[in-house]
Amino acid sequence: FSWRSNTLYNQFLVSFNYNRTLDSHMIKNTEWGAMSYLTNSDFGIDSDMNINNNSAFKTGYSSVGNRNQHTYPGEYGDNSTYNLPYNTEVGYLASTTGNITGIYDLNGGSVEYVSGYRSTSYGTSGFNSTNITTYNAKYFDVYNAASTATSYNYRILGDATYETSPISNFGDGDGVSRYHGSWYGDIAHFVDATNPWFIRSGTYVYGVLGGQFAYNRNTGAADIALTSRITLIP
Repeated sequence: FSWRSNTLYNQFLVSFNYNRTLDSHMIKNTEWGAMSYLTNSDFGIDSDMNINNNSAFKTGYSSVGNRNQHTYPGEYGDNSTYNLPYNTEVGYLASTTGNITGIYDLNGGSVEYVSGYRSTSYGTSGFNSTNITTYNAKYFDVYNAASTATSYNYRILGDATYETSPISNFGDGDGVSRYHGSWYGDIAHFVDATNPWFIRSGTYVYGVLGGQFAYNRNTGAADIALTSRITLIP
């Protein structure tokens, strides 16, 4: 199960303190971008990853093929009718490499906070202008203070936002209009003043909105559907 319902600051601290020898830290937006691009290359599955549509927030699951994920919300549940685990042929389709050696849950499961934020804006993350300076700037991707939901030009090279930025804004199955990226139609909303922290992936309900290139924004607050990911540097 993914670890959820904690502020971004608490999740950052747990990641940072996990293993200082291996320079552990919360994954940055640019590091997520690197994973996404490698997934969509000869080194990865080179396609859109299957969504983890397990409604119990179990990690490493993959939607079975007869479940509709072409709209929002997609179909989801917590049994073999809806999804299968990481060590099955179906499960492999939710891995970055298409086999058990890859990285799972870049699409669906829980939405994931990444360490990337709009400059001088901290939302309700638990970070502020004082405590954030106690950490080396290398652990954060900091975006232009003028960023808005559609200011893709403020991207940081390699974060997989500008290059995959929206080609259209249209209504999904729930009737709400959203920006959809040019790669696989994943959701694509940049950070803004109210929601200054980037989030990636998507929840188990995301359907067509989810994917390794999905990006959105949030306040940094604790939420039952929000988790994060630890990065190690040997």
